[in-house]
Parts: sequence; C-alpha cells; structure tokens
Amino acid sequence: MERLFGAAISTRWRNEQSAESYVGGSNLLLAEEFDLWWAPQNLPRAPLAPSQVTLSQRFFEQLVESPVPLDLRAIRALKKSPLALDLYAWATRRVSYLPRPTLITWDALRVSFGAGYADTPQGRSRFRGHAIESFRRVLLVYRELKIDIQADGLLLRPSSPHIPKVLR
Repeated sequence: MERLFGAAISTRWRNEQSAESYVGGSNLLLAEEFDLWWAPQNLPRAPLAPSQVTLSQRFFEQLVESPVPLDLRAIRALKKSPLALDLYAWATRRVSYLPRPTLITWDALRVSFGAGYADTPQGRSRFRGHAIESFRRVLLVYRELKIDIQADGLLLRPSSPHIPKVLR
C-alpha cells in the first residue's frame, strides 16, 4: 500500500512524421496524502490509529467519470497469478471504452506488463507464452471478454463490462 499510494503514473507517447517529432506525456499522482498504520505481527488486533488516504483531485475525478469496477470473484480466482490479475484489470478497462477492434502487439504488451522478461528472443517468447496462459485464465472468469489471441498480438474487441454499468 505504501508503494501504491506513493506512486505517480506517467504515460508518454511519441509520433514521428517526416522530419518532425512529437512527444507528449501525462503524470498522475494517486494520493495527495496517506497515513497507514498496521502491525502485521498483531493481526487481527486493531492498529494504533485509523489509516487514511486522501486521493489526488485528478485521480478521484477520473475514477468518478470513468469507473470500471472489477469483479471480486475474478480477483479471488486469479490471485495466484500477478500477470493474470494485471491483464484482467487492464483488459476490463480497455474493452469497456473501446470503439472498434484494436490489435495490441506482443511487444507493446511486454513493455507494459513484462518488465521481468528480457528483451531477447527467449524473453519475448517466454512473456508471450505466460501472457497467453494468463489470458486463458482471465477468459475463464470473464467470459464476456472478446479477445482473439493472434501470432502478432492480441486483438481486443469492444466487450460488455464485467460488472454492468449503472446509469445515473
């Protein structure tokens, strides 16, 4: 939790056309402040003081404007596979707002989810194999997910959210 609430999410994108290059980016701070209290050796006894997290305004607004809830039953079923958990959360969000089928290459997936895999032919092959196995696990718990595993990547298709959206 300490690392999560101390994190900033940074994204970068690049576009090169002719002799011009474009680089953009965005930084998102998750929490403005946090106070975390726990005593693992004394569980389930209550900690000394209550924990508190103050989300950043921008992160809070993004959560409210574009929520994508995850099914806790799926989280429990996938808990022994960090890669499957990551891919479930990513795919759930990505397909719920996807306007048309989109191919995500294996290299793009490895850059996002395969930091522990070497950028070698063997490392890329190992990541691809583990990602395919993880997506098969995800499909067991999220049957509405429309993906096609292809030689060059993963074809995502617009899909129903795992938890249906509630109209306000």
